[in-house]
Amino acid sequence: MSVTMRLVHRTGYTYTGPATQSYNEARLTPLSSARQTVLHSRVDVTPTPWMEQWTDYWGTTVTSFELHEPHDELKVVAISTVTVDRHPAETAGMTWEQYADPSVRDEFEEVLRIVPRTALGPAFEEVVARARENAATPAVFVTDVIAAIRERLDYIAGRRTVYARCAGAWDDAQGACQDFAHLALGALRSQGIPARFVTGYVFPDRDAPVGANVTGVSHAWIQWWDGAWTAVDPSAGVVPDDFYIEVAQGRDHSDVVPLRGIFTGTPGSKMFVTVEISRLA
Repeated sequence: MSVTMRLVHRTGYTYTGPATQSYNEARLTPLSSARQTVLHSRVDVTPTPWMEQWTDYWGTTVTSFELHEPHDELKVVAISTVTVDRHPAETAGMTWEQYADPSVRDEFEEVLRIVPRTALGPAFEEVVARARENAATPAVFVTDVIAAIRERLDYIAGRRTVYARCAGAWDDAQGACQDFAHLALGALRSQGIPARFVTGYVFPDRDAPVGANVTGVSHAWIQWWDGAWTAVDPSAGVVPDDFYIEVAQGRDHSDVVPLRGIFTGTPGSKMFVTVEISRLA
């Protein structure tokens, strides 16, 4: 079964006073892959800027743009139509011995490295160590450690603030989807399992009529290497299905921020975001 969806992501900034210049990057174009076909995609910016698109190191499409005239507001609208058809990963599953092979470190070093956002902290390290001791296979370990994260943390839906270190989310027993993902990444990487951060959207109402617009939000999950990239959503505790749209991937949230930039002028700005998704087929 495949699902075709149309998404409209509106975002931008209102400035306290006129911004005299601004420089921005948007990661709002869905990924093209064996799992996902982009039928149409465009990014519109108001006021009209100088703009170009390029692909970053991680395979994400980036829209860069800059304005050199005063503006009180910056509006970005990304419109895409995507067909998602996720086939089960064809892999027998890797063993702990295979992950210990030096060739795995050589090939996946960048998504095995512990970065500040994925640093575990002593309390979560103990949980991860126990899960590893009790897991006969890496797949069992992944399942068990995500279950531990979900048991510990309250999920704060729609939260935009992400902990600088995932240990803070564990200690506070709460977090956004990005924090769940960072904890899972840190746990897997600490045991030699390559894992990367993925951001995109989830169609939230499976019962909505075809063509109906449904309010959505950006979402984050992970993929781990098990002979092929295998997705799992730590905050929901499920394997992503055809209602998940992938937009960007990287080491952690810092690599996949949907909109970031700088500006000159009066200090102060406020971001706005709305997402609408409709199922077409």
